[in-house]
Amino acid sequence: MEKSKNKCWVCGSYDLVKIKDSNVTEELVSDNYAITNSDYGKTGELSKCLNCHFIQCTKENDVIHFYENLVDTEYETTRAQRKIQEQRILKLIHKFKPKGNLLDIGSGSGILVEAALEMGYDAEGIEPSVWLHKKAKERGLPVHNGTFPMKNIDDEYDIIVLVDVIEHVNNPKQLISEIRKKLKTEGIFVMITPDVSSFFARILKFRWWHYRIAHIGYFNKKNLKLLTNSSGYKQILFKRPSWYFKIDYLVKRLYKFLPSFLHIPIPQFIRQIVIPLNLGDSMLVIYKKNDD
Repeated sequence: MEKSKNKCWVCGSYDLVKIKDSNVTEELVSDNYAITNSDYGKTGELSKCLNCHFIQCTKENDVIHFYENLVDTEYETTRAQRKIQEQRILKLIHKFKPKGNLLDIGSGSGILVEAALEMGYDAEGIEPSVWLHKKAKERGLPVHNGTFPMKNIDDEYDIIVLVDVIEHVNNPKQLISEIRKKLKTEGIFVMITPDVSSFFARILKFRWWHYRIAHIGYFNKKNLKLLTNSSGYKQILFKRPSWYFKIDYLVKRLYKFLPSFLHIPIPQFIRQIVIPLNLGDSMLVIYKKNDD
């Protein structure tokens, strides 16, 4: 294994080794970073920290312009299903914080913000994509175009949400430290990210669906706890979340793992059915400030 000269984004160790070469052969464009991108197994060069086992992409990480220019029409066509899963997340949040102001970082076209407003929260979001921000504004949703931290938002929040975002950034410790500054004393921080040590990740290896260009940091339960503990958080809930998809959406992605002779036609009426799916390969964690 080849030693890396880079620093681990979680524990700060320089004891990194390369575990995967880049298999990106084309010039990258915003489509590679789409929320619905399904180029599973296509990543930049990956290195693993021998100290905390965090996996990171240590090259080609100046990617914010790709997100700013991102257009993802398929994401909008799956809005109804995505809203169901956001409502489920908010029901969990409600048990800890039944009211208050909420900030959703990386809010896309404002699906969680919309659901939170419907539940009575004072909610707003931040989204770097100009196109997704426009879609949110078309619905009258309070989503800001930009990246966190940013001006023109509240000084403090009761709830800050980071759903499937932290795996996209090369400064996870800095990001959640900035989030902590924006939390009220009794506020909660809610984070979801894939689990690289999950059953399917270990079985599928680099064919796992979360190995893709847009994901540049891969956590497991232990190093996520290391990151959050060292950043001043105390875990109050750990859960494996479910996601909601039309069967059509799932079938198209399943076909990528199957030979063509197994691409069995499925009636259109069945393809439109929405089902919950929990493969145990994501982590939903709720934190509060640890002031001990």
